[in-house]
Amino acid sequence: MIKRIEILFAYPSVYQGILAGIFLFAAKIVVYVTQHWEYRFLPAFTFCSFLIILAAMILGSQSDRKQAEDNTYYYKQALLSCLRAVSFAVIIGSFADFFLYNFVDSTLVSQSKTIIIEQIKEGFSKTKIISNSELDLLVAETRKSSMGTFWYYLLGLPGLIFSNMVFGLVVARIMRVKKTSHWIDQ
Repeated sequence: MIKRIEILFAYPSVYQGILAGIFLFAAKIVVYVTQHWEYRFLPAFTFCSFLIILAAMILGSQSDRKQAEDNTYYYKQALLSCLRAVSFAVIIGSFADFFLYNFVDSTLVSQSKTIIIEQIKEGFSKTKIISNSELDLLVAETRKSSMGTFWYYLLGLPGLIFSNMVFGLVVARIMRVKKTSHWIDQ
């Protein structure tokens, strides 16, 4: 078991993912300490978080590519590099919410729900995609959600990893290196 962990941590993409996760964790702590928790739910914060994870994917893939043997770095290897970076970044970055909700300030759960409900009402009232009864049902479900629990944290991870890995597919395609063909030399 220890040998497998050593092998996993030998990849630079794991280091890049951990570093990105620490940046995300620190950003959420800073937002909390500055008493502007509503900034955590702004699109700009989400976009900056995505850029940090994207940088981890790119830097991790580049570093793993440098370690590749025989100057080949196939799409599968690049995709696994991106997955490692994204997984560690998302797990550590999302843990900040769980940590803040449960160990620092338990009122953050209600504050977060209030902010999310305001965003739902504001977003759907402008577009009129759903009826008022469906909007009320969505708001009621948000109020009943178990935000802040460990189970809620675990259930959110696959969605976050998958949504970031959509861009990992593109990064892996760009980062791959095929072995050069020597048919001209013959």
